[in-house]
Amino acid sequence: MSLITCDDFYGQSVTIEDRYLYYLPEHLWVDCTGDDIYRFGVSHAGVILVNGFKYMDFAVSVGEQIDVEDSLVFVETFKAMINVTSPISGTVAQINEKLSGEGIKLLDESYHEEYLVGIQSNGLDVATVFLTAEQYLEALLRGDADHCGAGARVMRRNR
Repeated sequence: MSLITCDDFYGQSVTIEDRYLYYLPEHLWVDCTGDDIYRFGVSHAGVILVNGFKYMDFAVSVGEQIDVEDSLVFVETFKAMINVTSPISGTVAQINEKLSGEGIKLLDESYHEEYLVGIQSNGLDVATVFLTAEQYLEALLRGDADHCGAGARVMRRNR
């Protein structure tokens, strides 16, 4: 695994792990765990943008059928209330219960390890929905989501 680093992202350094895919509109990382289950977690850039988590409620339960843009979780941060929606249709297969309520504060430090939900979706064409780590970085640098302004320095380092 290697990390891509975007320096000076709102005054901070952001890491992007190339083992994940990314969903730019919600700043989520995506990991396919097999059996067509896609786990979603908050990217490092997403963590920086919310400036800290306070509380989270799940809007779905295991076994529930969901469509694109259905609510997954409601998050209270120090900046706003956020409704995180699903980028894919499918069946909710996993929920990371330890993030429920104030447990969401774990994401302030463990954003690359802790997922929010896992969704089973068959036959998904990931290239039409998600970005690679390099594409996510480029989108941040271009300001596609009003993030990581011009002049940011980028470097890759292997772990």
